[in-house]
Amino acid sequence: MSRQTPHKRRGLQALISLGAALALLALGATAVWRDARLGQAPEVSGPVVPDWSGQAANASRIRIETADGAFVMEERDGRWVMANRGDYPVRAERIAELDTLLQGLQFAEAMTRDADKFDRLGLGDPETGGDGVRVTISNAAGEVLADLIIGRLRGERGLYVRRPGGVRAYAASGPVAGADTLGDAGRWMGLDFWTHDASAIARAEIQPEFGPSWRVMRAGEAQRYYELREPSGWRLVTAGAANGVATAGAQLRFRDVKPEQELVGAYVARHAAVTFSGLAYEMLFFAEGDERWATIELAALADDAAPRAEHFNDQVEGWAFLVSEDAYERLTRALDQVAEPVR
Repeated sequence: MSRQTPHKRRGLQALISLGAALALLALGATAVWRDARLGQAPEVSGPVVPDWSGQAANASRIRIETADGAFVMEERDGRWVMANRGDYPVRAERIAELDTLLQGLQFAEAMTRDADKFDRLGLGDPETGGDGVRVTISNAAGEVLADLIIGRLRGERGLYVRRPGGVRAYAASGPVAGADTLGDAGRWMGLDFWTHDASAIARAEIQPEFGPSWRVMRAGEAQRYYELREPSGWRLVTAGAANGVATAGAQLRFRDVKPEQELVGAYVARHAAVTFSGLAYEMLFFAEGDERWATIELAALADDAAPRAEHFNDQVEGWAFLVSEDAYERLTRALDQVAEPVR
């Protein structure tokens, strides 16, 4: 056997060390691969709410919870009402959308188990301030038929879901019409019903919260700008300064509703208008803290306006509607914001 020189021994030792390092690296890679396999999301399929088509007819109560609070809808004599809004009617098409959603949702993919990432998918628990929307449906006996946290939309035919208390998020596919507004009580009640033709408004009278009342009018629909008729001694700052206020009541989306008898605030302002066809409406505003609630009444000053007046009176009689801060400002703008004294 030949004698190894120190240089050769050092080379052999380097090769042995390199081989050991490569072996350890291979073992490490295998361990990492195994960890990845063990942590890999499971495959999922099937309906998110099994046998919903067989359970839907038994639904009698729907509770929707968001971080801002909860509201409850109940089925009464064949129609759905908002139980904690004085039984205000719920739109049948919204109930149908929810039914279609629950019947059609299918598991598509298992997602993260990291609770810190749930809010990114819109699946945070609303009870603890998360941005998910929890939908709980039960029957007349109180038995839960469906209970889900609905998250953000995932394309045009999908969204994210999670079981309340569940440790994993899921992607689901299916019809998602209305899913992005599940937590909006106003959408369920259809509080965007107040729609009139702004170009048809002939005159308007404003009693602001502060300052004198004022009145504007147009002689005909061809007249572009409203003229200030009262009070005397004032003139509009621009030709169209009053247009936005006069027509502000033509289209509104109310933020909330409650029985008129539950109003506790004081009367603070008024907005009234009359159309060229003879439809008259009056809104009285009541202050409850920073909120402004309106009661509404309509009248027909001409026979042709009677059907429309009756239609809207059926929807507003006995109710008070919450208006947004921006809408209230437009509806009740002070005289000195649109006009100036004549000098």
